[in-house]
Amino acid sequence: MSHKSHTKDIKRTASKVILRAATKFQISPYQVTAAQFWAVANGEVTDWEMRKLGSVTAFREVEFPVPVGMKVSDNFRVKKFVARDSKLLGFNTHVVDVADLFAAAKLKDNEVFRMIVQPDTHVEEHDHAALNAFVQFLAWYKPHGLINLGDFLEMDAVSHWPAKDVRPRRLIPQIKTGVKILENIKEAAGKQCVFWRFLIGNHEDWLDQYLVAKIPEVLDGLAELGHDLTIEGLLKLKELDYETIPVNEILRIGNHCHFIHGYYTEEYHTKKHLNVFGVNLYYGHLHDVQGTSTVSVNGVHESMSLGCLRSMDAAFLKGKPNNWSHSFGIFEFRSDGSFTRYVPIIINGRFSFNGTIFDGN
Repeated sequence: MSHKSHTKDIKRTASKVILRAATKFQISPYQVTAAQFWAVANGEVTDWEMRKLGSVTAFREVEFPVPVGMKVSDNFRVKKFVARDSKLLGFNTHVVDVADLFAAAKLKDNEVFRMIVQPDTHVEEHDHAALNAFVQFLAWYKPHGLINLGDFLEMDAVSHWPAKDVRPRRLIPQIKTGVKILENIKEAAGKQCVFWRFLIGNHEDWLDQYLVAKIPEVLDGLAELGHDLTIEGLLKLKELDYETIPVNEILRIGNHCHFIHGYYTEEYHTKKHLNVFGVNLYYGHLHDVQGTSTVSVNGVHESMSLGCLRSMDAAFLKGKPNNWSHSFGIFEFRSDGSFTRYVPIIINGRFSFNGTIFDGN
């Protein structure tokens, strides 16, 4: 069978699974989540095959787009982006007005709104020195906002990937450590930090997939007893003032700056993201620092991955070298919505910014 024929068969099967999930959960096909997809997939299509199509969500958005102009929820508006291959893709976009940010932070028009972007941390596989330096910087920089790009937890206990080592795969210790780290970040950032967002990454989404696919009947009604087994509940995100952005959805600040967890994984992934989205786009997911820029009638825009704060010594790599970088994003927004971004590279737990050295060792 040719590659094209095989891909066509995968797409046909995936479409059937989405329609079956829509029937089972009594929703429209464009509302089917990745967890609901895998709950009814029955082994007909593999995770790796869906990754080749971008992801379950990316494939669903192409084959079953949200109706143009439809308001999906009160929390976000649907925005249409035209990809450079002329395909019309529908992405759920959570829009935040820069004027609202300035008002919340009580800033004047000649000041800047200071936003920190925290990429993949993978607790408890995080790099302690890099994370310590990051927290030190928060206390010094005094940001007005913080965006967590997801994959904050490793979540190997509910991973659908086979274990690569002999360690017990336990979730609760990661949750406890994660909450403590989030509390430290909250304290370091300061009271002037008024904007908190948490983008659900694919590792956090494993929990939803696990619960929906394996034990939905057992947990039915648990929320009525006051128990919340979602990432929001386990990490106490609402108590820490975070609002969550569902997996594979977009956070847009003003008209020009977009954040996602990350879609594509090929070698030149920033070019792929830029070709598809065609806007300024920043993400984690790949753990490296990579950027691509282009120009159009709308001006210059770029796609960039912002590195990670996780340990470089990942068990699944089995000692192989990688191109990961410890880093994070600093975004300074002006009142007209324009912005300047910085991506400090952390080497051996140390980096400098504006003449000040931060050392997490």
